[in-house]
Amino acid sequence: MTRTFRPQSVLKSRAQRKPRNSKSPASPDIHKGGPPELIPSHGQAVVVSTPPLESAGFLGPTSYRSLMSEPISDSDPGVADTDRTTYTIDPRQLDLGLKILDFLADNAVLVRGLVIKVYQLGRTPIVPEVLMLPALDMLWDIFGDYIAQDEPSRLRTVVRIFENSYQQVPGRLAMNVGELCQWISGKNVRWETIGSVLQIATMGLIHTPERDATLIDPQQRNKDEVLAQMLEVIDQLLPLSNALPAVNQLMVCLKYYQMMLASQRFGDSSRWLYSSLGELSSCVYATGIHQYDIPTGRYPGFIDLWRRRCFAVVYSIDKTIATILGRPPSLTRHYCVLKPPLDIDDDIDTSNYEQSLQMLDSNGWNTDGKRRPSTTVRLRFLLATIREEILELHLGVNYVDIEGKTSNILQNLHSIWDTCPSHMKYSPEMWNEQIPCQDVIALLSIYLDYLHSIFLLHRFAAQGCQSEKPKELLLVAKTILSTVLVINEYRERSREVRSDFSSIFLPYGLPSAELLATELLKSSNPLLSGAYPGLPRAEIIRELTLYISCLSWVARPGSGNLGFCKKVKARLTSILDKILDPSYVAEGSSSNDGGTSSDVSWAFPDLLDSDFTINSLLHSDDGSNWDPGFDLFCGPVF
Repeated sequence: MTRTFRPQSVLKSRAQRKPRNSKSPASPDIHKGGPPELIPSHGQAVVVSTPPLESAGFLGPTSYRSLMSEPISDSDPGVADTDRTTYTIDPRQLDLGLKILDFLADNAVLVRGLVIKVYQLGRTPIVPEVLMLPALDMLWDIFGDYIAQDEPSRLRTVVRIFENSYQQVPGRLAMNVGELCQWISGKNVRWETIGSVLQIATMGLIHTPERDATLIDPQQRNKDEVLAQMLEVIDQLLPLSNALPAVNQLMVCLKYYQMMLASQRFGDSSRWLYSSLGELSSCVYATGIHQYDIPTGRYPGFIDLWRRRCFAVVYSIDKTIATILGRPPSLTRHYCVLKPPLDIDDDIDTSNYEQSLQMLDSNGWNTDGKRRPSTTVRLRFLLATIREEILELHLGVNYVDIEGKTSNILQNLHSIWDTCPSHMKYSPEMWNEQIPCQDVIALLSIYLDYLHSIFLLHRFAAQGCQSEKPKELLLVAKTILSTVLVINEYRERSREVRSDFSSIFLPYGLPSAELLATELLKSSNPLLSGAYPGLPRAEIIRELTLYISCLSWVARPGSGNLGFCKKVKARLTSILDKILDPSYVAEGSSSNDGGTSSDVSWAFPDLLDSDFTINSLLHSDDGSNWDPGFDLFCGPVF
């Protein structure tokens, strides 16, 4: 049990603070007792020594270094390094650490409020709430009378955090969430923990309306002013985290949040995002969680379940980015253990573990009908395993038995969806049930992800079609478009929990709208003549019209996506005008450019390219319209 969080106490002077309750629990101190360490004057380096790291990370069987960690016999523990490791903290690192802690102390209430808000919306799946919120409460233990202290005392706090971060997080087999929390926060807080907290808070502020941000901030500052300060602190934290020697799950989480924040700041096609994804993938491989499986013969601790969850989240986001960019994924099934996380509570203890396993059905789903964070992570992960195979078809070079592979992938995809719990399958009726709006939108995004995989498979199979597209492709495109447009019907409710919907309307809605509009304009597909019951021509035209109208509001105010949506809106409007009136000639076009009813090049020259993808449309200009508003934080991964 952790102590009640009182962030305002960080701001009190030494005389104002009440004596600490001696009965309240505190973090175990990983430092040996002794007199306070003398800190030299500001501008000088500090040398610290810590116990040696147990290992440099995961080493596979081909590594010669792994030979030194193997015991010669059962009685021989192998080569053990008993020497302490020395690290030098240079003046710049001390200065950066001091600035970060100063900001945290001054903004404790705001940071805590933003982190809690993000977790209430269910948008941070990689660190479970049962770990992060208690760690957040304990975070301030290390501050004490920080604001009232002189600089050497505050520097001593900075050095202590460096010492904590230079040591390995204990990985005892039966470690529960409370024990782990005490080793990563409080007196043992690490830069990885502080970094994750700050980046979650920053992402929360980005997507918090101005009026709500003012309510959370006790100083009631302008949102842009606070955001600029938080981003500056994030940039100061980056070199500190990159210099840490230990690679662990906390570092994986920190790199995950760095990647997500990069998508906010620089866009999903930026070098910064792709570099962050590379660092994240490298951390996953270095920790070994890509090949981690819960050992048999004992009950798993919290840290065992968390490892599997960490990998599942990163693996899923990797496939999302690969789809958006049309690039090969970084984490592939050929080198990873693809076992999904268990559909059980995050804070399960050893005594209830066996009982929880008995609640799982033959497909691994919990039968109690509860929608857990782990349930969502599990379903996204299973869909991501299929998406990887689809990406291999689109991006790979192995063209053997393409038809058979496509059929098998589609069958496996349907099997995953058919066997998942009914309460995880989106339906329009959910909007009228007692389900939080953020949960409905999350389920809708998962459903769209499932449909988009079907769309990609059918589109791949139809690449050789020179005439009309097959009905299966058109039907799933129509279903996707109709599902996306449901958000417009519940627009006001949806805007209460998120401010931007371009991450749904563009990657899912645009390919479907483009396909349907192009086929209507060709007027050669008998399926769209109005006779086929599943594809009513009039309804498709109405939905295309509504989709075009929605492009006016789906991007959040101030987003560069607003201008991009206007450009897409103008192009689709031109196509729709031509569909409704084949004799229509766009303003500024000559009669020679008008073309025939089956020629779309005058309005949308990219559309007839068989290699057309979402990226060719998004990058049809110089890239200036690509905006952080089209981000992963509010996108389908959450």
